[in-house]
Amino acid sequence: MLLLFLAASTTSMAQQNNYLFRCNEKLIDVVMEDLFTPPVASRVYVYPNIAAYEVLALNNPSLVSLSGQIKHLPALKPELAPINYSIAAEFAFTTVAKKLVFSEYKITELEENEKKIWSSLVADDSIIQSSIAFGRKAGNIIIEWMMKDNYVTVKTMQRYELKEGADKWKPTAPEYTNALEPNWSKMRPLVMDSSSQIKPIPPVPYSELKTSQFYKEALAVYKTHNTLDTTQKTIAAFWDCNPNISMSDGHITVFVHKISPGGHWIKIAGQACNNLAFDEIKTAEVYTLLTTSIYDAFISCWTSKFILNTIRPETYIQRLIDLEFTPTIQTPPFPEYPSGHSVVSAAAATVLSELIPQPYAFTDSSELYINLPPRSFLSFTAASQEASVSRFYGGIHFMPALDNGLVQGQKIGKYIYQRLQTRKK
Repeated sequence: MLLLFLAASTTSMAQQNNYLFRCNEKLIDVVMEDLFTPPVASRVYVYPNIAAYEVLALNNPSLVSLSGQIKHLPALKPELAPINYSIAAEFAFTTVAKKLVFSEYKITELEENEKKIWSSLVADDSIIQSSIAFGRKAGNIIIEWMMKDNYVTVKTMQRYELKEGADKWKPTAPEYTNALEPNWSKMRPLVMDSSSQIKPIPPVPYSELKTSQFYKEALAVYKTHNTLDTTQKTIAAFWDCNPNISMSDGHITVFVHKISPGGHWIKIAGQACNNLAFDEIKTAEVYTLLTTSIYDAFISCWTSKFILNTIRPETYIQRLIDLEFTPTIQTPPFPEYPSGHSVVSAAAATVLSELIPQPYAFTDSSELYINLPPRSFLSFTAASQEASVSRFYGGIHFMPALDNGLVQGQKIGKYIYQRLQTRKK
């Protein structure tokens, strides 16, 4: 144990504070480059962070392993040789990340840059090499477990078949894309007992009567769309977070690379970790619990979406109110209820509110890469509420999907935080 301490003690505190941030920022960039769908992106984000966390838990008496808490997660075993566990954690992260992305070379570039940083911080190259080797070994153990999450089966299942009925979801312009990830309910949750454990409040019953609540909800979307002010338009754009937007010109279709909802919240968390100067242990805890909540939230939300299979405002309004209606942002290709942004954002905000000392006001600069100015919030909850209502301003959700989605997400976030013990009591 003395050797382990000496190896780790040569690491600068600045490096310990920042390498997990750099890894997650790079992974967000790669996810955008590879155009992963939001549910798949949540899978890409969570497993590398679990790998890094589990390595750090081996050598830190304050951390509790998630083995035995997250479904079927194997327990890692420490090495007898001198290991720098910070280096090992980083390379466990990158080893798993490379298995999950298409642009592996970008992760390899990150690794080469990180090796240079570690070489300037750790004098003994043999410790660096043994630490990298252990990180790779740990990463491969996590990969073996990861590959049993049913993803391979889910991605080879039959395409979604459209359901008959005026109240059912239908593809929308401009590409009329078939449903995105319709079988995501078959994925293995990490903490929830099942994909349908946490259900949303039932949606408003479908009706085409002008006196019905459903028609009134559609009319509210339509009227708001026609009277949006500058701030509301900015909010809709800021939280768009649709990595699958397509723009067509004749026979040419271009996909716009944008951050996913999960990536946006990971950026918010990374900014908080930096602003509050968290050490690597606290940073690992934040990233891991956050990405776990986002992952299970997507499974819960997508399960609800494809059971309920509700129509989008664009389809309803064009048929019954105004044929020329076009939402402010592009309608994503999957059923309307509940709102994914609402469920995921509320789950993320709930977990972050527990992990980050409160009160915590912050400025979110996540969208600077597309020239959208930062926005400031008094709390994570306030940010999640704005993320939710942005879909109403965007014209792609009815309000009940937002309000009830927030409730569902809060339940998921609270459940995950209460179920996962990360600190020894």
